Amino acid sequence: MIFFISVSSRLPPFNSSILDTLTVDYTDEYIIEPAYVEYQLSHVNIHKSSGLDAVLNWLLREFAPLISDPVAAIFNASVREGYVTLIWKSAEVIPALKVNPPVSIQNDLRPISLLLTLAKVLENIVGRWLLPFLEPHFDDNQFGSRGGRSTTHAIIALLHSWMSCVDTGGSVRMVFVNFCKAFDLINHNLLFDKLQNVYGIPNCLLKWFGSYLYNRHQRVRANQLTSAWKQLNGAMPQGSWLGISHS
Repeated sequence: MIFFISVSSRLPPFNSSILDTLTVDYTDEYIIEPAYVEYQLSHVNIHKSSGLDAVLNWLLREFAPLISDPVAAIFNASVREGYVTLIWKSAEVIPALKVNPPVSIQNDLRPISLLLTLAKVLENIVGRWLLPFLEPHFDDNQFGSRGGRSTTHAIIALLHSWMSCVDTGGSVRMVFVNFCKAFDLINHNLLFDKLQNVYGIPNCLLKWFGSYLYNRHQRVRANQLTSAWKQLNGAMPQGSWLGISHS
């Protein structure tokens, strides 16, 4: 457990006081309809693990028509108040093996965060509200974590660029950079500042996202053993919708 939080331990904790200065501009544009919640729940992957609430995904999927109204009310209250409850941002980390058997904790384990399914559904909804503000700033050559793009597209684009250069008599030089522990080194204060001052995110979404970043906790589970809870100063959970962008 100590290793998984040590990477981000030198980052400053999120300055939540900035959330109190935001004038919330909540509008009808950001109301979540029960029908949309039902649609999202009816497409939950029943083969994925549930979170700390132990609510099985097949239950959410099968009973989506019955629970969509109260769930939508909870989601709307969360967005309206700009508040994410602690359990919705508490992750149980499962160390996934990169190689078997592992030799080094630092290099041979990948932390996968198990989050509440309902929390991920709400992340999905809020994330899609955020994307229109973010996408105009994306580089056309960014292929990772974007809908409709993959490593295959990246390879094709690289090969096309290289071959076009060679065909015109040029030469190709390549530099590969490995951004080690990139997810674990995200500074929440810098991220929030960019969302507020560069991307022009509305205050109601900013306040919700700030609450999402603030006071995140995680523990590690290996077999039937769990560690103590630890607070994260930075990073984004691998396994969350907002942790890995979509479009």
